[in-house]
Amino acid sequence: MDKKQYIPINEEHFIRLLRLYKIPESQEDHILYELYNECVELLTLHHELFENIPYVTLDHQRLILLLIHDYDYRMRGLEFVKRQALLKDEKFRNTLISVVVDKYGSTAFFKYDSGTYLTQYSMEISTINVYLNFIMLKLPNIPRKNKSIELFAELLKNAFSYVQTITELIVRGFEKEALATWRSLHELEATLTLLTDQKVLVEYNQHILYALAFNKLIAKAEADKVFLEIKTKLKDLKLKSKDTKRFIEYGWLLKHKDFDVNVHKFNFRDGVQAIANMSDKRHVYQIASEVTHSSALTLFTKRYYYLNLVLDNLYSSFLTIEALFAELYVQNADKNENELYAITRAIYLDDIKLVRSRLSKA
Repeated sequence: MDKKQYIPINEEHFIRLLRLYKIPESQEDHILYELYNECVELLTLHHELFENIPYVTLDHQRLILLLIHDYDYRMRGLEFVKRQALLKDEKFRNTLISVVVDKYGSTAFFKYDSGTYLTQYSMEISTINVYLNFIMLKLPNIPRKNKSIELFAELLKNAFSYVQTITELIVRGFEKEALATWRSLHELEATLTLLTDQKVLVEYNQHILYALAFNKLIAKAEADKVFLEIKTKLKDLKLKSKDTKRFIEYGWLLKHKDFDVNVHKFNFRDGVQAIANMSDKRHVYQIASEVTHSSALTLFTKRYYYLNLVLDNLYSSFLTIEALFAELYVQNADKNENELYAITRAIYLDDIKLVRSRLSKA
């Protein structure tokens, strides 16, 4: 066999994959198989015509998934007869096959690589990802006994999603973008730290309603009532209408026992961050803000600097959020589950702290 020849899988195996991907059985099964064969033929032809294309084993599942999604999108809303007519159109059919093959090639042969320092297998990435996966599997098991727990659990989920996004950006070589995402993670970790106070959490939930009304995302009648409440509170606090947005975003801080109207402000830096005792992160947060707002200064800073900065602060934030998750989980799990969780947690945390200690010395 020619080393540059690709062989399609048989139709029986192809149809099994369709069912695995939750594609309902239909008369289009065979049509998709024919299109898949044409994609494989075109890939083989590309290798015959273009010597610079590296020969690698064909990832049939990736090719099939690309085909399925392209086919579904192009045919969406069309009756079967119309779909058949389109497939008889040589231009349409060739475009579909060519685009699917190009999409496959862009990930298999000519994938853009910005030059990465770390991969998904690097200890700094795999260590946090394996524990993150463990947590994300446990998070849905926390019973939503009331709105407060539901809200706090949802915020934790968002925080861990930021962690996952950051690790994915790092392995793709986007260190600056990872740091910009850490900025959002840090805002959330500081907020979560304050929301461990039940009174603050209840008030935070109320300010979510204020935000919905302000952005006209609820019915007008309800929004009008909410605005009356907001105006009353602004008047009581001797705030002006120009302070409305800041009050909506940060007014919940008033419920925190450490909030001092003479010291703190309705913003992140002098409000949330300060009360959460995270002002030591102010400098890094400022750098992340420069990146977020595309400061010209960031263009002339070496990528490795951002890598070290984001990794160190990622692990720091992760440990804070993980502790909040652990407390919530233990409070809502039974004794046997808690014992198993404690054992697994200890194993993962040992490695997390090992990496964290080395990052701090870098």
